[in-house]
Amino acid sequence: MNTFSKSPAPVGTQPNRLLSYFLPSMADVVFIALFVGLCYGNPRLQLLSDAGIGWHIRTGEWILQHHAVPHTDLFSNVPTRVWFAWEWLFDVVIAAIHSLAGLNGVLAFSAFLMALCFALLLRWTLRLGAPWLITLTFVALAILSSTIHALARPHLVTWLFTLVCWYVLEQKRNTTWLWLMPVLVLVWANVHGGFLVALALMGLCFTGDVLQVLSRRDRESAAPPYHFGAPAHYDLLNLASVMTASFVASLFNPYGLRLYLHIYEYLGDRFIRQHNLEMQPPNFHSIGARSFVILLVLAALIVVGNCRQLGPRQALILIFFAVAGLFSARNVPLAAMIVTMTAAPLLSRRIEDTNEASAQNRLMVAIRKFSRRMGLMETLARGHIWVIVLVSLAIVACGNSGRLFGTQIIQAGFNRERFPLRAVQFLSQGPVRGPLFTSDAWAGYVIYRQWPRLQLVIDDRHDMYGSAYMRDYLTTIRGEKDWQEKLAASGAHTVLIAQNSNLAGLLRQSPSWQMTYEDDQAVVFETR
Repeated sequence: MNTFSKSPAPVGTQPNRLLSYFLPSMADVVFIALFVGLCYGNPRLQLLSDAGIGWHIRTGEWILQHHAVPHTDLFSNVPTRVWFAWEWLFDVVIAAIHSLAGLNGVLAFSAFLMALCFALLLRWTLRLGAPWLITLTFVALAILSSTIHALARPHLVTWLFTLVCWYVLEQKRNTTWLWLMPVLVLVWANVHGGFLVALALMGLCFTGDVLQVLSRRDRESAAPPYHFGAPAHYDLLNLASVMTASFVASLFNPYGLRLYLHIYEYLGDRFIRQHNLEMQPPNFHSIGARSFVILLVLAALIVVGNCRQLGPRQALILIFFAVAGLFSARNVPLAAMIVTMTAAPLLSRRIEDTNEASAQNRLMVAIRKFSRRMGLMETLARGHIWVIVLVSLAIVACGNSGRLFGTQIIQAGFNRERFPLRAVQFLSQGPVRGPLFTSDAWAGYVIYRQWPRLQLVIDDRHDMYGSAYMRDYLTTIRGEKDWQEKLAASGAHTVLIAQNSNLAGLLRQSPSWQMTYEDDQAVVFETR
């Protein structure tokens, strides 16, 4: 049973129907603001600040060319190395977009996904009955929290699918819409490893509903016992069937059940968890992490004051995602969105029951009046046309090299302050002996610019290389003991490294290497 109550429909005069189609809703405003900011803002703040998108594009191109999903590595100097290209479907989509519109299209598509996530978060949180002011506060904090991992990568699809999954489970679970879940998981399992979130949500919902049934039996022990086929049992059986079907659907990926084993080994590798910044707890000096903490504090205050409105299902999900966000930085945006949709609606009944005559409840009364006014405005707003126009103009611009009416409005590219654009340009101008050793943070950009001309020694696909190989990589790049032996064993004949790194200093002194290029950011060495 849904414990959230919906706000009553606002009362007002009928709007001018024509004008209402030009009045954007608040969800439209959120979408437009985020889409414009991410597409046309400062390049340093854009979504292309992670080079991993480079090898995603090249992987998708390879799949489109060969009509197959790779099972061994494409980019390193060990082509027999087993590789789980578990994000192959995203790679195909992003490669197709890139072939039509270049990096401008990749940027616009990623901005569209992120903007859609938070527009839906606002709309669906309101539909769950959350007051307007509380919803706006939570969504703003969720947007700020997402900056901790806002990158043009497949996890943006996981953000969107997680929202859809939780909304269906919370609002549509007693309808045939619940059977959307296996279809969602089927696509999700071929886009990103985050499909496990769907199974976790269904498992938490099932566990919470079982606890609710058991607690109800304890309270109503004098009543006749439940019988199979009663509504509670029917809901549990239906959810269990959907969960089973979703698990089966997830096996329809190029690797079958082995994908689960691979994800388990990857996430269970302590060394990789300790050295992968995304898997470590969030840095609480960042604005994203601080916003997440504030969001959690507000959610905790709401839960404590309205615990009777909270069912076991919602309680389990709140705890699970709050802990997941504090445990790993990559989970923060997901946790912020789920906590918003779960905690914010708890205030709805309390605010509606507030007595206006009580001076102690003036804040609640003010929130209720504001929510009613905003709710009335939202019923008048049907101006989705502005979103359609904006997205259409972006598509036209992306198809025209970022230009619209002769003006350059989108100019996506990798940030030259983060990536060695000049050094890679030097590599492209003459013969270079591969394989190439570079940092895992730069490797995706090198793959994007130089593959298949150059094979690399390593990149940021840490799950493929494994902890033993990553140990050797860290030993080499830090210039620690035996770095020469590790570098020689890698097979590298060219090194592209940060100009001020320990390894660069050691290579300058090594008689086996000669420097062929240097700027204030990067340096290139080749074997003599």
